[in-house]
Amino acid sequence: MKKEDIHHCIELTKELMIRHYKKDDDFAISYLHRSCIWIGSCAEEFYQGKEEIASVLKKEANELPDIELTAFDYVCASHDTHSCVITGRHTGQTTRSSGEIYRDMQRITFVWKKHKDELLIMHIHVSNPMNNLQEGEIFPHKIGKFTKGYFEMLVNRDIKKNGTITVKDRKNRYHVIKIHDIIYCEAFDMNCIIHLSKNDVFGRLTLLDFEQMLSDKNRKMFKRVHKSYLVNRYHALSLSRYELTLQNDISVPVSQERYNEVRDWLSQ
Repeated sequence: MKKEDIHHCIELTKELMIRHYKKDDDFAISYLHRSCIWIGSCAEEFYQGKEEIASVLKKEANELPDIELTAFDYVCASHDTHSCVITGRHTGQTTRSSGEIYRDMQRITFVWKKHKDELLIMHIHVSNPMNNLQEGEIFPHKIGKFTKGYFEMLVNRDIKKNGTITVKDRKNRYHVIKIHDIIYCEAFDMNCIIHLSKNDVFGRLTLLDFEQMLSDKNRKMFKRVHKSYLVNRYHALSLSRYELTLQNDISVPVSQERYNEVRDWLSQ
């Protein structure tokens, strides 16, 4: 198979998986060979033929929560004149609106065949962590819902425990701020800007002083990720080199020397 066809197969595999978790399986079905075989994690997930696979995909679409895929690592494992094997892994995580909290790695293998200038799927293998699936599940809903409930309990407990903090602004007005509303804080000269869920407060104190005030309330809740930025772990969504994504599509820099420490802090 030509190099450009192999690259196309990798991109098609990625697009197919993304659309699958957006419940758009017509795209995948259009590329199935009539004799395609699909093998999944569970014992019953062994399907043969385009019609059977299409039927199962449409039936199971409503059982899947909303999932976003990231960290794609796909390669061509082997190829010959008319076919190629695309294998690799990606990370899937439930969206905020799914009602579940779950994140894990998924492994895939697709065998593509070029037939009369058309790329078709001959074989699909997708595996999830078996130990997380309950009987009859195609996705670990039970553990996802349990984790979400537990997470909300911890957050609510911290909200009650941490309470509020009082800050004076540059007009000498006092603001009583709920600590869980603080998304992040940003240094501004010898003062700091406190970014909240609904508004911002210009605090008349240094970022270091504000960090100490918060540390006295909850030492593990906030972290200096950069010399000019202090973030609330409960508003953090994802970490990459060298950037931390927070709620409301906010991105703050993470300094290189603090990156490993921030990564470990988020994983605790």
